[in-house]
Amino acid sequence: MTHHDDRDNLEQVAIVRDRDLALELLGAQPTNRRIATLAHSVLAREPRFTGTYLILALHHQARGELDDARRELRQLIGFQDGYRLTAVRILRDLEYENRRFDEALRLAEHAMQGGEEVEWLDLMMLGAATVFTGSRTDGWDLMDEAVVWTGRVDPTLIPKVLAKRALLFLSTGAPPERFLPAAEAAIAASPWERLLSIALAYAYLYDYRAADARDLFQRVLREDPTDTVAQGGMIMARGFLEPIERGDATMDQLREAGMGEMAWRIMHEQIFDLDIEHALAALSRVLPRALVRALRGPLRRKKLEATEGNRSLLGWHDGQDPGTGDAWGLGEPVRLLSGAEVDAMAAAAQDPGAWPTWSEDDAFVPIATDDAGSYFFEGYASRLYRRTVGGPDVEVAPSLADWVWDRVVDFGGEEPRPGRAPRG
Repeated sequence: MTHHDDRDNLEQVAIVRDRDLALELLGAQPTNRRIATLAHSVLAREPRFTGTYLILALHHQARGELDDARRELRQLIGFQDGYRLTAVRILRDLEYENRRFDEALRLAEHAMQGGEEVEWLDLMMLGAATVFTGSRTDGWDLMDEAVVWTGRVDPTLIPKVLAKRALLFLSTGAPPERFLPAAEAAIAASPWERLLSIALAYAYLYDYRAADARDLFQRVLREDPTDTVAQGGMIMARGFLEPIERGDATMDQLREAGMGEMAWRIMHEQIFDLDIEHALAALSRVLPRALVRALRGPLRRKKLEATEGNRSLLGWHDGQDPGTGDAWGLGEPVRLLSGAEVDAMAAAAQDPGAWPTWSEDDAFVPIATDDAGSYFFEGYASRLYRRTVGGPDVEVAPSLADWVWDRVVDFGGEEPRPGRAPRG
């Protein structure tokens, strides 16, 4: 062996050492800048080590440098070597996570062309992308197909696949009647899936199986007494069962009031941070200038504690000035009521014949007005309604939070709600 060969061997050892060090750092400190330095050095000395592009891409992704991650992955896909399918999958998942669903679908279809290398997750992710880009039902059907396919190919993976399907059903906004049997199957195969157990219990509430929900919440809380979502669910389950046990209500009455629907919505708001507080924070980031000028400052703490209105909303802004309803851009004047206006309405409603009226049994929290006699209010199951003199109440949105998220999206903010694609 010549000295030249010795040098080549030493250089190859050094290249492998640097690549392995970059890989180690990626596992331990994925945002460490030294990873990129090492990876670029490896590729400069040995371009055939194309797997190093994966290290670079994952490093950029960890740092939030998504365009750089995309560039490295696309370059690797272009090489058409043994890393191509891995790069396609990573890029597919990156685009899906960042709600670029059209591109995620294209890459999911690409991954499905991998022949014998295709896996159950490829079909599952094709279904997830389809939910947001085409037919929601077709997307969920593809996820079901992934379970059947796994049962034929490798039944040992079924518990993992059932859990993934149920989680994707939850995150893509599948209706509870579809989620419930999928979650039951997943829990039967893997009882330790806590998030699915909690969501399944809420699905039981939606289905008015309150005793089943209570029992499942109890099991979750025995494992983790600090789980606030399960704690809230237990309170709701008791709210279903105790009035029935006392003879104060029937399950049919609870169904008519929409209690199950409200429980399912509250679960989504808690798990996915979709509650009114998160919605208002997101709205603050995208408010048009005209609306910023129209809104008043937040209601002060002492007055907030004493008000009859929605405290989250009034603690954000204490309504807006009359005549500024057009600032919402809804094609009709709708302005938020102040705390003082809400309290005055509550006081006036105590007089016989006053309008709008609400009895002790009628949930009615005024929210907004068109200054022409119509009012938005929170009613049964916390839905948002419009009430007009002489007309029936009309549902405006499933909840105040949902109405606020609609405004966030209207003003150019991101759409975070499960199963809803970004507006084009």
